[in-house]
Amino acid sequence: MKLTSNLIAKLFLAALVSIVCVGVQAAETKAATAASAGWAEVDITPPLGIALGGRGAPATASKKVLDPLVAQVLYLKDANGVGFVLVSLDLIGIAHELSEKIRLDIVHELGVPWDLVVLNCSHTHSGPYMIRSLMAGVGPAPQIEIDYFKSLEEKIISATRAAAKSMSPVKVEVFEGKSQVAINRRGKNKLGARGIIPDPDGPFDENLWVMKLSAQNGRAPAVIFSYACHPVIVYGFAIAALSADFPGVTRNFLREQLGRKVHAQFVQGLAGDVRPRAVADLPNKRFRTSTADDLQKAGAGLANDALAALRGEGKTLSLNIAGAGDRAFLPRDKPPARDHYEKMRVEGASKTNSFLTGVSDYWLSCYDSGLGFSKGDAWPVGLIRLADNQWVCYFAGEPCVEWRAKITQWLPGKQIVPWGYCQEGIGYLPTTEMLPEGGYEVAESNRARLSSPAQHAPGIDPAIRESLLRQLSFINSEVK
Repeated sequence: MKLTSNLIAKLFLAALVSIVCVGVQAAETKAATAASAGWAEVDITPPLGIALGGRGAPATASKKVLDPLVAQVLYLKDANGVGFVLVSLDLIGIAHELSEKIRLDIVHELGVPWDLVVLNCSHTHSGPYMIRSLMAGVGPAPQIEIDYFKSLEEKIISATRAAAKSMSPVKVEVFEGKSQVAINRRGKNKLGARGIIPDPDGPFDENLWVMKLSAQNGRAPAVIFSYACHPVIVYGFAIAALSADFPGVTRNFLREQLGRKVHAQFVQGLAGDVRPRAVADLPNKRFRTSTADDLQKAGAGLANDALAALRGEGKTLSLNIAGAGDRAFLPRDKPPARDHYEKMRVEGASKTNSFLTGVSDYWLSCYDSGLGFSKGDAWPVGLIRLADNQWVCYFAGEPCVEWRAKITQWLPGKQIVPWGYCQEGIGYLPTTEMLPEGGYEVAESNRARLSSPAQHAPGIDPAIRESLLRQLSFINSEVK
């Protein structure tokens, strides 16, 4: 058959397009699999007798273990060898001194940049007391606490080494889901004042972020999931028990469904003013006393939502890791009037409450001397690029859910997952709009803090915005 020149040209073009497409597909496959990752888990359950966190004072000693606490380490590397380390901890929080030591340990061990090591605490209220150095009037740490901090550091670095040893090529996928497990907790009482009251009309973050790492060597995958909700269920029915709370139930449920060897790692989001919906008594506008059934309901509910997300269409990431960190200066307002602590002193004495008397004695001495009132905080805030189409924005302390909308506004066009409770415990972080409303997250939570009993001042919003924009500029600039 005689071929015309026009037909030959068409056949040649079709062949060329086919070769190009195959090449593009091969390049995309190579980029998607060029990432490597390792992960590990270690038990960090403290000895019985250690004081429990999430209760203000270290007054409740642990008497039993409801379920173990764990530390989990994820070590990611992109095709250029840039590493990122995420450590998830079943802890209420972690103080500055210990956080700095652990992060330095990881930097030294793996050679990753300082800004690419993130410690995230689940904020379980049934873990050990971790924030003594942040509180006024609680006294020096007992030996059991000192020993636990030392063993915790050793266990985390051990898990870090195990994660590095297990590195293998992986496919990285991200899935977006939804969950109604949380509910806003800043409702109004009969007098119109903000309190810890369920608010079905208030904001909460229904977004559930899931990252799946499929190992090319046949190892069971890793599933990292992030959601924003206070883990405060267990201490309602087991006040003296150690527990990971609902994140632990979710991890176990995911392993039951996906395989016992699956690495299921929880990352806490912007949960400062959200609680589990399972304990919300909406008709009576209160959070009722929790039960063991509530724990299972919340944990299994979040797990089912994560599984539903995994059944959806994922987004394959080509890792291109970079990060920046900052300590934005967030100003504090005027401290409360002196008589606040005079009344606290009387109340503490009448109740023989050493915590209240200790806090009031500390601050009354500061009022007398005029010293000790911090003008603000150097608040850790960070921005991490995992891939060109996937970013992480993290905050220290307990950021309220309202920050998500601001991040989205300030960093338009970015696919961002927000994490709270990162690097160190430092206090609640409300937005400027929340300040006039008062309430626990704005005012009361600060009254026993060591640095200042004052609430934040309106300058917090521009300080964080400027910090994030500086970090974005740094990440986007390529130093030759």
